[in-house]
Amino acid sequence: MKRKKSAARKTKQKKTPHVNFSLFLGLALGVALFFAYLFIFSKKNEKTTVFEKPYYDKQVFKEPTGLIKGVSTDAAKLKIPIIMFHYVENVKDPNDTIRKGLSISPYTFRKELEALANNQYQTYFLKDVQDILEGNINYSTRSAILTFDDGYEDFYTDAFPLLKKYQIKSTIFIINNYIGRKGFLNKTQIKELVDSKLVEVGAHTLNHIYLKTVQEKIAKREITESKLELERMFGISVKSFAYPFGAFDQQTLNLVKEATYSAAVSVIPGTLQNEDNIFYLSRLRSGMFSGENIVRVLENYKK
Repeated sequence: MKRKKSAARKTKQKKTPHVNFSLFLGLALGVALFFAYLFIFSKKNEKTTVFEKPYYDKQVFKEPTGLIKGVSTDAAKLKIPIIMFHYVENVKDPNDTIRKGLSISPYTFRKELEALANNQYQTYFLKDVQDILEGNINYSTRSAILTFDDGYEDFYTDAFPLLKKYQIKSTIFIINNYIGRKGFLNKTQIKELVDSKLVEVGAHTLNHIYLKTVQEKIAKREITESKLELERMFGISVKSFAYPFGAFDQQTLNLVKEATYSAAVSVIPGTLQNEDNIFYLSRLRSGMFSGENIVRVLENYKK
């Protein structure tokens, strides 16, 4: 009888499902952590940057050769420092390395403008480069062109008040389809910039795409329509262009010329400009300066 009861007890145990609560809790916790990570990651990306690609195209840092066909390479070079800015703000997130690398603080920016003004530096718009090279504008050897890529809202809130204070000109490159997005300039702000006569609006394509890797018809639309839309929107003539990510090739350059821009900027380091590189003008990154030393750096830079 004892053996039968033992067998019955074993049979009963087999029929009772065994639930591993530790495993269940572990899986639930893992799923919860996964979705929490996705939420935090998406929020972090939203407040830091909208660009997925590395911002600079390292392939074009070495000045390309033969990009402008049929133009003499013996044209005299003139020193025209063009400075490339992005954000003018105090970056709040210390882990946002992309934004930190593209930012200068309002304090540093103010010290730079103050130094330029105190040393009688003349500032120009990018569209003036062609006339400068052709001798149609009286050009000062103490000069600089300030350019701002992408059209971030901090240009209006932090940079523009300082530009007005020191009466310094600048050129800002707008991404058309980012106008009004969070963190970017809206139409009302851009109109105020235009009306100030201190800010030139240039084009930076419709969607900030990598022009070297897209079909010609797409590149042409991005380059041409961005200019036409800005002109219609703000009643201006758009003459300047900036390549997204600094990326361009012969096809891209030709499309910029065909769209009747008068000049375009690259991310190739340098200050010497001429008619040969009018459509891939060299620029200096704002990170080279730390406030008052901007004049010394500009005067000593020889390339």
